[in-house]
Amino acid sequence: MQPMQLLGAVALLGAVAVTLLLPAMSHGEAARGPSPLIYPRQSLPLQFDHAAHAARGATCTGCHTIAASSAASSDDLMPGEAACRSCHAIDRTRPAKVTPPPQPPARCDACHPSWAGDSTAPAEPPRLTVPFPNIKFNHQLHASRGIGCETCHAQVAKEALANESDLPRMGVCLGCHTGGKQPTARCGACHLTLPDGRLKVNLAIGGAIATAQTGKLEPSGSLRGFDAHTPGFRTDHKAAGRDMSYCLNCHRQSECLDCHNGVVRPLDIHPSDYVTLHGADARRNTPDCSSCHRNQTFCVGCHQRAGVASDPSGGLPGRPVQNPFGTGTGVKSFHPPGWVRDAAGEVISTPRPTSHSFQAKRNIRSCASCHREETCLECHSADPARGVKMPNGAGFSPHGPGFAESSRCRALSARNRRACLKCHLVDAPELDCR
Repeated sequence: MQPMQLLGAVALLGAVAVTLLLPAMSHGEAARGPSPLIYPRQSLPLQFDHAAHAARGATCTGCHTIAASSAASSDDLMPGEAACRSCHAIDRTRPAKVTPPPQPPARCDACHPSWAGDSTAPAEPPRLTVPFPNIKFNHQLHASRGIGCETCHAQVAKEALANESDLPRMGVCLGCHTGGKQPTARCGACHLTLPDGRLKVNLAIGGAIATAQTGKLEPSGSLRGFDAHTPGFRTDHKAAGRDMSYCLNCHRQSECLDCHNGVVRPLDIHPSDYVTLHGADARRNTPDCSSCHRNQTFCVGCHQRAGVASDPSGGLPGRPVQNPFGTGTGVKSFHPPGWVRDAAGEVISTPRPTSHSFQAKRNIRSCASCHREETCLECHSADPARGVKMPNGAGFSPHGPGFAESSRCRALSARNRRACLKCHLVDAPELDCR
């Protein structure tokens, strides 16, 4: 036979003649069988009964003689004709040779049913095609540690047809490779890697079919449970992202920064018609809009163009409201009565259950989607030159009683004095928390 490669000391032979082509799988299908990205598609025009041979005393290493000494998954572990001749009296000059029972059959079509062996048949029967697996494996290392063939290929000796479902999957490997140095849990110990150490994720899946088709290796969720790269993973990968070293097995850190810093945003990050649906997410702040959008430009600009902002002119003092939709003009109101002013139009100085201060403390980001800083400073600034004031001439303080002498005041002032200067004058004693 021609050389063929196989990961695992398993002859993928059938009890009936088969040509096995393993198609690409979805996440659900991959859970039921080995991924074609790891074991490319194969062609097996041969029949073989593992269970029958095992019942007659055949052993794995009896046919796969070099499996225990193999150190690479590219080694040819498939038994050749010489291994079969140890039991079968094969005679190539007599392709239809008949052997009396209980001797094993010697006819060529006993193993090659698609080859008739007559004048119309080709000179050689069709050969098996088992491509290199896209994974690294050292049989010799495992055998030296007492790991038997049945540990990874448990059902082979019990089945008439051994196929891709009998090749070990990641769950079998994780039974031993749970962490630590020995046995290692490093992904690159088994998966193919690039020169920079990252996993090779674009893998050929053409296999027995001569194509240039490739597939992308992605986590299925079997390792951590929350790392499956499903369609929703792009917007909900916070749990997996907490372990940056895990992500860097496949990704460059620049990929994260490109998206999270807004350089490259996938066009399908939001579902269709998200403009009419985003309000609920924005109120809950999930996902955090500000991770990609600037509230004071992107959000406010869109709300102003759509006429759902209370200050479409930009929120600057002295500018008249220009809003054909009526919001902010008194034609219609976005907020309930008592939000800022009472029925007489006077600014409410004592917060009520309907006051905007309660909602602002819960989620100030929702306010920032429509309002700019100037809207808040109009009432809350301590600068006498600004907008609406309390009777004592000061602005409405957003801080609670005793804030000026508190450690909270000192901590915020030490961290970012510029934020304090939004409301307080440069020489104001409040800047020193007095």
